[in-house]
Amino acid sequence: MKNIIPKIIITILVLFIILVAIFFTIKQNSKENQQDLNIKYQTVNMVTNIRFGISEYDSINPYTTQNREILYIDSLIFEPLLNITEDYNLTGCLAKEWSKVENKSYVIKLKENIKWSNGENLTANNVKNSIETIKKNKNSIYYENVKDIKSVEAVDATTIRIELNSEIPFFEYNLIFPIVLSNKQDTIGTGKYKVNSIEAKKIELIKNESWHEIENENPNIKTITINLYKTMGEVYNAFKLGSIDFLHTTNSNIQEYIGTMGYGESKYQNREYDYLALNCKDTILKYEEVRKAINLAIDQEKIVSSILENKAYSSYFPIQQSSYLLKDITVSNISNSEDAKKLLENNGWSYEYGIWQKEIEGRTRTINITLSVNKNDEKRIKVAEEIKKQLENIGIKILIEKVSDTKYQNYLKNRNYEMLLTGVYTSLSPDLNSFFGENNLANYKNEDIMYILKELNSITDENLQKEKYEKIIEIYKAEVPYIGLYRNQDIVVYSNDFRGDVTPNNYSLFYNFSKWYREYVY
Repeated sequence: MKNIIPKIIITILVLFIILVAIFFTIKQNSKENQQDLNIKYQTVNMVTNIRFGISEYDSINPYTTQNREILYIDSLIFEPLLNITEDYNLTGCLAKEWSKVENKSYVIKLKENIKWSNGENLTANNVKNSIETIKKNKNSIYYENVKDIKSVEAVDATTIRIELNSEIPFFEYNLIFPIVLSNKQDTIGTGKYKVNSIEAKKIELIKNESWHEIENENPNIKTITINLYKTMGEVYNAFKLGSIDFLHTTNSNIQEYIGTMGYGESKYQNREYDYLALNCKDTILKYEEVRKAINLAIDQEKIVSSILENKAYSSYFPIQQSSYLLKDITVSNISNSEDAKKLLENNGWSYEYGIWQKEIEGRTRTINITLSVNKNDEKRIKVAEEIKKQLENIGIKILIEKVSDTKYQNYLKNRNYEMLLTGVYTSLSPDLNSFFGENNLANYKNEDIMYILKELNSITDENLQKEKYEKIIEIYKAEVPYIGLYRNQDIVVYSNDFRGDVTPNNYSLFYNFSKWYREYVY
């Protein structure tokens, strides 16, 4: 018993020492963690101002400016009836409801209690006046949105009825023009920011505290400074020097001006879509298997990488791949030279004496095609030469015809070419009538597609819309009236202290803007 007591005392003593050591260790760690938190709190600060750079400024008025960069900024000041989402769907902005009541008639219901930045209430008459103002100015960038409006009526304080001259597919996509209070008050909008001052070298915007969505989406940025420069070169230099935080450009060689480090960037497909139009009434190209063989032989990815230096995106179809309509639908072209040859052979073509030929109605037809391209477009000429090389790898003879602007325009107007390398500034709407409707560039006609296009004029259910577009793509792949090549790219760059998701598309640069801010580290 006497031997046990000392052991117990020693054990208790050891445990006490261990507990004391643990206590002081935890206390020290807690102190260090608190110091770390204090250091972080003291050295990081949210900056609630963001600085943009704009060149060739003309006017902040969205109806008169010819500067598309200003229009992006204007979207923070003025709001449209409808907005376009990141996946190119429509959503309400000033309008809470909209409907097509007849083929040429639309009714729009405004949200209640929306105020202009000067405190006045938004009314249907404001919308009516905005439409009439744009219609009077054919030079306005938004004139195309309203030119087919026959009349507009303010039914009551929050209801507008629009009558069109003729039925317009997806006319709702035209309702994205900004609403302005009046010509005399052309800086007053309903957006999340309002104009505080306009000076010779800068414009300052401040948060609009009466914005109708401020309770749901209160922006971190309190002020926006828009620095004005004469040239884009000056904008690039200002970004390099840290005088601006954010810029948008179509210049794919921007790294030559601002370097390769010290900033973030977001690239996206723009609306410039280049493609081959195949004349479906041509002596040779009227044969479906020939068009399909050409399609199989062309490698869009190689064109983008070797000719365009990866400063574009391969694109097989006129609608943006990120569109909600193409979700879960594969729209691409997998080139395969051997399959192209087999396709021709299986359809009675034989490769003899260095050319594909076939006896048709007592005559020997050969696949010898003229590819026309505008001689003043150096990039497209290089692309045409790569296409020629790829097609001649499977034995299809190509003659590149470099034509004048006049002849090029004649081909577009009269459709009297064989194969044409061209491009288009695609619509934000999913309307495909210019490609597959009457008098399309490829002289292509498919009754099933024509019927689907007509059906789409009255379909609002998204799932049914997707089904219809999937059917169009299926026919498109089978009959190949066009071969999509690529879309050019736009770039947004932003400083290293910028925080927030930058997910631009061809409608807006400012998705998720309310969560943007700058972080300044002491």
